[in-house]
Amino acid sequence: MKISSLCLLSLPLTAAFVPQGNNVAVMNKNSLHAEAVSTLPSPSKPIFDPLGLYGEEAPERLAGLIKPLESSAVPYNKEVEDPLGLYSVTSPERMDGVIKPLETSYSKDVVDPLRLYQDTAQVSSELLMSASLPFLPRPALLDGTLPGDRGFDPLNFASDASALQWQRKAEIKHARLAMLAAVGWPMAELLHKDIASAFDLPNLLASGDRVPSVLNGGLAHASSPVFWIAAIAVAGVIEIQESVEANDSCKLNPADKGFDPINLGGKTMKQKHFMHEAELFNGRLGMLAITGFAIQEWFLNSAVVDQIPIFFKPMNVAMEQLMNV
Repeated sequence: MKISSLCLLSLPLTAAFVPQGNNVAVMNKNSLHAEAVSTLPSPSKPIFDPLGLYGEEAPERLAGLIKPLESSAVPYNKEVEDPLGLYSVTSPERMDGVIKPLETSYSKDVVDPLRLYQDTAQVSSELLMSASLPFLPRPALLDGTLPGDRGFDPLNFASDASALQWQRKAEIKHARLAMLAAVGWPMAELLHKDIASAFDLPNLLASGDRVPSVLNGGLAHASSPVFWIAAIAVAGVIEIQESVEANDSCKLNPADKGFDPINLGGKTMKQKHFMHEAELFNGRLGMLAITGFAIQEWFLNSAVVDQIPIFFKPMNVAMEQLMNV
């Protein structure tokens, strides 16, 4: 009984001299962290840990060496677009106002030629439409002041003033050649055989008494390459002469060649404008006509004067030919 009493009395005394396990572990852990932190070198660059490989108790994190990848203090030079909404509301970029929408306010005019918009306030009211293509806006340079201008330029050939002048010159040249060709085409089919036989010359018409063209292979009927050499040489001389004149002078109207022997060009500006438009409109019609002649003769394999004789032959001959068909 005395021995047990002595043991009970000695327990508090022994506990006072025995170190506690938890306190020793904590002390050892803190001493290790302090020793590890003190032995870390001071880096010249911050340490980034995007994957979170450094734990919360890592010496580098405790020493404050781990820096965030993105900081609101870093200025952004470019706007950041976030179409998928990957940046959260609390992200530094969104809080700094760097995230911009993909689509801003529209600066272009809204055109509605088919009246699809119920709210007409969304449609541009001041936008002028093309007179020839009312579903497209009018080209900027085609304001209707030039002769023959109806706002037709869907492929934007006249993109600037220089291109517009070049296109005007090309159009008037082709228009005048087409008007001559539209008259010469049926006349050649009507008169060539008689003229060739009268002067004992070979017949240069294609099969079916058709005018030679690219589509019917008639251009190969030229007996000598001298014809093509002469034709190309004449065209080259004319083009070179026009280029020299264009460099020496500033001619606003490319159609003005000073040729008006019977004074049909008009005296007032209004009359001249009317005559210039009449020439262009007839020239455009001529370009369509000779294109139609070539396609028509290639497809039907007969001369155009025989297909529609009422336009090219006397009435009695045309009616007899149509009755026989």
